[in-house]
Amino acid sequence: MPKRILVVEDNLDTRELMHLHLTTAGFSVILASDGHEGLYLAEAELPDLIITDINMPQLDGITLIKELRSRAAIKAVPIIALSAYGAEELETAIGAGASLGVRKPTLFDSLIDDITKLLSEATGPLCCCNCPD
Repeated sequence: MPKRILVVEDNLDTRELMHLHLTTAGFSVILASDGHEGLYLAEAELPDLIITDINMPQLDGITLIKELRSRAAIKAVPIIALSAYGAEELETAIGAGASLGVRKPTLFDSLIDDITKLLSEATGPLCCCNCPD
């Protein structure tokens, strides 16, 4: 079964491009157009990895990351934060709980390598009932 990746990105073109590259690489992709939808889908779908833009209206990526890290069922899921605004913003994302920060525009071959590495290191999403299995 392919690993499931949630992409939270408010820009339609970027979201569709991410979908194309990730599905071509063999991943199952769930798309969210903003942070609120991303939070909902993260809890409902329990993806194996989450990619989020940092600069989004309403619920920005930093707040989304903090919210994700506070939810028991998804707090162990690796998160990649994307930003076109520089290293300081990516450092803030790491401080909020992102596993990795990546600058936009994204080199998709490199991003696929990062995803593969994070998924191989991840323990996966926690069971919602915190059972030992």
